[in-house]
Amino acid sequence: MPRAKAVVLGVAILFASLLMMFCASCANAQIGERQMERRVTEIPVSELLSQPPAKLVDVHRQAAAYQLVSLTRPAWFAWIALQLFALFYLWASGTAARSRDTLKRSIRSPALVRFIFGAALAGIVQLVALPAQFFDYRVLRVMGLSTQSTAGWFGDVLITALLEMVVVGVLVVIVLWLVDRTHLWWVYVAALIFGLTFLLSYVFPIVIEPIFNRFTPLPPNRPLTARIETLARRAGEGQLPIYVSDLSRRTHAGNAYVVGIGPSRRIVIGDTLLDAATDNEILFIVAHELGHDVHGDTLRGSLFGAIIFVVAAALAVLIADRVGFRRDDDPLSRLTLVGALLGCVYLLFLPAINGYSRVIESSADAYALQLTHDRAGGTRAFVRFADEDLALICPSRFARLYWYTHPPLGTRIANLNGQRNPCP
Repeated sequence: MPRAKAVVLGVAILFASLLMMFCASCANAQIGERQMERRVTEIPVSELLSQPPAKLVDVHRQAAAYQLVSLTRPAWFAWIALQLFALFYLWASGTAARSRDTLKRSIRSPALVRFIFGAALAGIVQLVALPAQFFDYRVLRVMGLSTQSTAGWFGDVLITALLEMVVVGVLVVIVLWLVDRTHLWWVYVAALIFGLTFLLSYVFPIVIEPIFNRFTPLPPNRPLTARIETLARRAGEGQLPIYVSDLSRRTHAGNAYVVGIGPSRRIVIGDTLLDAATDNEILFIVAHELGHDVHGDTLRGSLFGAIIFVVAAALAVLIADRVGFRRDDDPLSRLTLVGALLGCVYLLFLPAINGYSRVIESSADAYALQLTHDRAGGTRAFVRFADEDLALICPSRFARLYWYTHPPLGTRIANLNGQRNPCP
């Protein structure tokens, strides 16, 4: 058996073994689902403002949160490893070059060849990661966090994969067209990504989100509606439409966000949050999201993302040049190698990306407190997130580096109440 095929088989056997072990552990995770949830709404305000975070959250839910992490983190590593290995294998085995040649013999249009190659590449990457994704879904289902049926989950995965295949296919056509014509292709690609971020921000709430969720206006006669409208005006955001999303079709987790730019801007509140949280909690969360809009975090995030891409892509190309070329290489088939290296470089940048995100999230928390003057509402919301979403209040430093785009809930609660940070 060729060496590459032996490696593929070995990885498959290893992953299957890990999956079996994790599934065995998953049966024990049902204990966490049966624990009685803390009635966060009934916690006295005096306790919310004086007790340390560890005293406010339910200890049984925190134990379940640790169990959740022990199950989902290995799946994340497998997810990434399978995708990177698949990309490298496609290049090293010559499969990418042979596939390119087959397409060129069948299709005359170079642009169409590149589109199909890029779309197929995106589809393969999604396919090889499917076992890890499915395992992650099953863990969330067993732990009581996901409400989605298996058929519904596969439907979402299929739609997402198709969208990604189209986007990647188009990007491959554009990027290689630029590579053929200028040595400054990376500058134009960075500008393209920056522009696409804004385009996506505009079309996301009116084109993409409705594919996955239903949205209905928050009833105008509800007292919460008037309070949110007043909050938005005080933030200088004007009259934003307020919608309710049917998140309960997929999850028990509560969420609210401000999405879109220009005419597509809107406030979205999950029905799970409306059903579980108090009005003051919802107002604090909405104020936090308005803070992102007021601070221009979409623009700053787009610039930061474009810079990260340019640096990561440049490093990936430089490393790929050091790896050497196969005799049947060309820019199209070599995309698989560059893609694998880009993924590796991105992992190196992930702590910086997450660190930047945590800074702007802390700033949005401070803005929400300034806008609402409601420490109790914010604290209650964060305690509810910890209990109902099985979120650790103080994850390890390593976990924060690689998985946390937000500060730990323990830190956020302590910051609101002027307490010592329990998660140094």
